[in-house]
Amino acid sequence: MLTSIALADVVADALGITRESAQLHLKTIRAAGEISFKGYGRAAAAMTPLDASRLVIASAGSTFAKDSVDVLTRFAKLVPISSRTRRTETLEESLAQRIAELPMDIPPPDRVSPSPEWQQRFGSRRLAETALQLLDAIPTNNKKIDRLPRFAILRWLDDRGHSAVVVFGPEGTSIGRGTEIPDLLDQYSDHCLFQVRIVRRQALIDIATALKKTAPALR
Repeated sequence: MLTSIALADVVADALGITRESAQLHLKTIRAAGEISFKGYGRAAAAMTPLDASRLVIASAGSTFAKDSVDVLTRFAKLVPISSRTRRTETLEESLAQRIAELPMDIPPPDRVSPSPEWQQRFGSRRLAETALQLLDAIPTNNKKIDRLPRFAILRWLDDRGHSAVVVFGPEGTSIGRGTEIPDLLDQYSDHCLFQVRIVRRQALIDIATALKKTAPALR
């Protein structure tokens, strides 16, 4: 069983942040009810992919632990806005699903059958290495950004070795076929300063491996 404290250490090592920082992110979002909790010691709750998903988003999206809950509020409930997808899961749910299925055996590139032309343009296998991207506006000249939209891009490889991509944003937003950060910048009228946080696929594999207590699959 992986406890919350152990999960924080795993996420810290996977993302390359200090374990102390990850522990603070964990405590902050757990106090807000965003992490499974039953008790301490032997009574502690076993961590789930959804717990890992929330801790990854909070840790990757915020520099300081005090901002962890705000980051989850801004990103976790974003919904798919890609015109080609029929998925309905929120970002935190979809990321949890990706973690739950990892590690998985992926055919080497030379054994993967050609994907449809549109998928080659918008979901290349190489791009799948940038598994999670979080786009956030940065305040400038005391300008409030509370009402500005936030976006996320989630990429993964399926069991056939093909790359998939879903763009997440506020409910009611649509971006057509775009699946890159520059496509999302068109959603802002005059704001010019942003930050993008990226989590590599290997980090999710490391976290998933710890949850399942299995050895990493070949990539």
